[in-house]
Amino acid sequence: MEYKWLYTIWSRVFLLVVGTVLLTLGVSQGNMLYLVIGGVACAATFLVTYRSQSLLREKCWLILEAIRNKDYTFRLPTGGNWGGESVLQEALNKFGDLMGEQKQLMEQRERFYEKVLSSVTSGVIILDENMKVVQTNPAAARLLGLPVLGTLQQLERYGEEVPQSLRTLVAGERCNLHFTGPKGDVDLLVRASEMMVGGNKVRILTLNDIRNELDAKELDSWIKLTRVLTHEIMNSIAPISSLSETFLKRKDVVGTPLYDGIRVIHDTSVGLVSFVDSYRKFSALQKPSPEPFYVLDMLRQVEKLGLVPENVKITFQVEPDDLMVYADPNMIRQVLINLLRNAGQAIGSQGGNIHVRAYSAADEHVFIYVSNDGPVIPEEVAKQIFVPFFTTKQDGNGIGLSLSRQIMKLSGGSISLLRAGTNGWNTTFVLEFE
Repeated sequence: MEYKWLYTIWSRVFLLVVGTVLLTLGVSQGNMLYLVIGGVACAATFLVTYRSQSLLREKCWLILEAIRNKDYTFRLPTGGNWGGESVLQEALNKFGDLMGEQKQLMEQRERFYEKVLSSVTSGVIILDENMKVVQTNPAAARLLGLPVLGTLQQLERYGEEVPQSLRTLVAGERCNLHFTGPKGDVDLLVRASEMMVGGNKVRILTLNDIRNELDAKELDSWIKLTRVLTHEIMNSIAPISSLSETFLKRKDVVGTPLYDGIRVIHDTSVGLVSFVDSYRKFSALQKPSPEPFYVLDMLRQVEKLGLVPENVKITFQVEPDDLMVYADPNMIRQVLINLLRNAGQAIGSQGGNIHVRAYSAADEHVFIYVSNDGPVIPEEVAKQIFVPFFTTKQDGNGIGLSLSRQIMKLSGGSISLLRAGTNGWNTTFVLEFE
């Protein structure tokens, strides 16, 4: 360290000047001592310059290697240095600080974009040139009915045409994917685009659930139609019911043959009013008043209502026991009542089992499965089971399941009928709370 002064530019200039002067004097005067001292001074100047340049190159390589290895904390010592060497080392240290700041900024941006990507409801799949999944978001896995999407080969469970459609989709084009997933039929609209990232071409696939959109529009259409029909029917029936009741109280009608006929008209109109009034429930649901409630407590309350025959066994599996849902408890209670009553009626007098399972998934969505071992619902019936006014029961009005679907929609969730045989049960309805 005591020889650091030798590496300064002024010391080297001084040595070079002294050496040159001594060499000149030695040559002109023939003085061997001047020649030796002058030669040593010049040689020392060149050696120090070479050594100084070597040290600078080594230090530059050290900090560049550290940056190449993404180690932005590496710093060169600046104490004890002279002249340009100190300036250069300070400049390299500042460059390292700048690179470290850029790295932090990039990490913050990556976390921000990942947060945005995980928050959108559309599914996003990013593929490289070899059709390998580079990145995806939770929505894509949820729409495809998978816990995690790692490769397109996972989609072969729905048929080879599903992953093949994603592989062959050209940028700027779109296609519809239709398959039967764990929660029933799935209809997805897929769009493709391309961009260059770091010199590599990637394909971006966006997935949107069009079935839910179509179901929502269909449901809104049914609600509007029901409101118009119930309004018109009630306007027509109300006078008939009122007039027939008035005639039944008249003395000149009581005890005459007209009385029985008017009684039939009155009873029919009253029954029709009651029938139409039940449809008003479908089109006049109140806005939900959500609050947290325990799923197990709700199921036990519904069980005590005696909705199913005694020969039907009901079992509950709630994981964990204190599982909670944030929704309108009165509305969700009505959905569970409809499902348990339908399950009991489907099983009938031969006896059977109803199993209710509730749990929270990794994405904090809560699922409630209501299963029974009654007769399998025919495929043609399953396609229309949520259509308002559709029923296979002689005394049914076709409101229960369509009303349940509307309640789940208002609650920010969904209700689906799973394929027969799912989890070993003939019939399974699943409620999903987001």
